[in-house]
Amino acid sequence: MNIVVTGGAGFIGSHFVDLALADPDIQSVRVIDSLTYAGSKKNLSLAGENKKFNFLQADILITSTYSDEIHAGDFVVNFAAESHVDNSIMGPDKFFQTNALGVSRLIQTCMNNDARKFLQVSTDEVYGPIITGEVDETDNLNPSSPYAASKAGGDLFSLSFWKTFQFPINVTRGANTFGPRQYPEKLIPLALERMRKGQRVPVYGSGLQCREWIHVHDHARAILTVLKHGVAGEIYNIGSGVILTNIEVIEKLKRAIGADFDVIEYVEDRKGHDFRYAISSQKIRKELGWIPISKFGENFTDIESW
Repeated sequence: MNIVVTGGAGFIGSHFVDLALADPDIQSVRVIDSLTYAGSKKNLSLAGENKKFNFLQADILITSTYSDEIHAGDFVVNFAAESHVDNSIMGPDKFFQTNALGVSRLIQTCMNNDARKFLQVSTDEVYGPIITGEVDETDNLNPSSPYAASKAGGDLFSLSFWKTFQFPINVTRGANTFGPRQYPEKLIPLALERMRKGQRVPVYGSGLQCREWIHVHDHARAILTVLKHGVAGEIYNIGSGVILTNIEVIEKLKRAIGADFDVIEYVEDRKGHDFRYAISSQKIRKELGWIPISKFGENFTDIESW
């Protein structure tokens, strides 16, 4: 297999690249990334030592800058995205451009160059708030934020190319992800950074918002499983089953690093803030045999690198 990874210098993408490079079934991994503020070549320092790795700085919106990098038979995985909800509230247009229009242009480039398969990496946020129970891949999309709406648009563009052109597509929708290399605007790295400095952590509203948490290694492994074995045209949720409130997350982190002060500072809630997400990942477990290994709060062996 020869793989092209767009957005591979980001958080989850760079871990996927490391995993793919270690796979004996994969002959080459070419990363295309525009290196916006949340992407860094430092995330690819390990990958850069591997002879199977190559890097190109380019934006998925500007197809002329990378179309020659996508070859016949390539498997293409798209992590490229604007991903922070707060930023999408302040400036929605950029999210539409990258997360919807960019995906459409990227898939058309893949089709024009006879790529073998395209995988769109998405998010559980496209389902919107889940008051009780879990959603599966057949449930309706109900995005609340401009970020979630733009990702839902990218998902629908992707699936439309399968339905219209029979171009092999998969979509994965992952839960909140934690682990090394995450940009510090996100809850966990922000909380750790502030607590290590003896500062309090801003928490939206009541802090009782619930999220499902999965380790980045498990998430990357699930994406590779779908890339290699997923059925064309199918969506796969990727979750751990571990659902925690934001306060519970911060308290677990506080204990893990030994912070000995009142760390929480409540602030005004975010606009359109979804209260609870919960997805069923039974499909990927039963059909493809993937299961998560790490559980948030039970294994903090790599917390110093978060």
